[in-house]
Amino acid sequence: GWARPLARRARLALPDLAELGPVATVGPRLPGCAPALDTGVRSALPPPVDEDGDAVIVFTSGTTSRPRAVVHTRSSLAAGMAAVADLVRPEAGRPVLGGTFFVLVPSLASGAPVALPARSARVLSRQLRRLAPQATYLTPPQTRRLLAEGGRFTGRVWTGSAPVSAELLTRVKRAGATEAWGVYALTELFPAAAVEQADKAGFTGEGDLVGAPLPGVAARTDASGELLLSGPAARNRYLGEDPDPWVATGDRARLEDGRIVLEGRRKDMVLRGAENIYPGLYEPALHVPGVELALLVGVPAGDGDERLVAVVQPGAGADRGTLRKVLDGPLERMGSARPDAVLFADIPLSGRSLKPDRAATARLAARRLAGPNRVHVG
Repeated sequence: GWARPLARRARLALPDLAELGPVATVGPRLPGCAPALDTGVRSALPPPVDEDGDAVIVFTSGTTSRPRAVVHTRSSLAAGMAAVADLVRPEAGRPVLGGTFFVLVPSLASGAPVALPARSARVLSRQLRRLAPQATYLTPPQTRRLLAEGGRFTGRVWTGSAPVSAELLTRVKRAGATEAWGVYALTELFPAAAVEQADKAGFTGEGDLVGAPLPGVAARTDASGELLLSGPAARNRYLGEDPDPWVATGDRARLEDGRIVLEGRRKDMVLRGAENIYPGLYEPALHVPGVELALLVGVPAGDGDERLVAVVQPGAGADRGTLRKVLDGPLERMGSARPDAVLFADIPLSGRSLKPDRAATARLAARRLAGPNRVHVG
């Protein structure tokens, strides 16, 4: 419509959406736009289709490796949508706050209006007060910024697309949520598992509990300990490659009482002396009250070995001296994986979901260890 001349001048080719399917305008309608959405319509998720075929190509975020083109079919998309609908159970007529494709479509198809989260934490806080949504889906960085702004929740809150600590879910519940869920999901299979705050906070083992595989999701580990997932919602293939029913997640994991416990990314292993250390086994223990984020990274020691460094990002208003004392217990319990140094710093984020950037954090640690702002662990 009205934006086409502007798009042409910006050298953007916009498809004619009406050729793909019915189009409606949500919110204020400008001249030349599609008809306004009929808000009285109530429908359900579309029924399964007999024929299948490629539906969409989605690129991975590329935060841990080179982005890959993930091919989903009509059936894998439909299975993913159904899994989200069964997990979130959106009720017609009550708002849902979330901006991802897998939140938007099941909610709208269930008759629930959807609001896109504001970029500003202050505006997002006002959104939550005004809408009182039945369910909210935010990334961990969005959630942390909102909590720092003093935001309050209603209903059930879901967060994923990046590591979610038990401490963060606990803070979400204290801010008014009736339930706080961490979602383990990949571009290749969304969603794969989910865990509620009470279960995650009660887990005392090593590693990151992400919950039981959702219905229809099969999980196993290979000989190297890498987590493999399969199910109706799994991607068909990577572009240019043959179909494969199993998704190699890149995560080391173990299956404990039918639940998935992550032990860290395979590529993030730190070699210190003769010991292989997987940071994901120990990082959850560093997320004590007052810690916003914490990573364990390897820094070259100059002799072919690596030093293990804990980089801790304090929460807003946290006293670093007190925090250092609180961390003494978790650091002591790490045993042979105890870091060589601890430093306080803001952890760099990257990618569209703003995941912690390990490579950038390792470079930051190397620079800081060469300067005065360091704390060595005895």
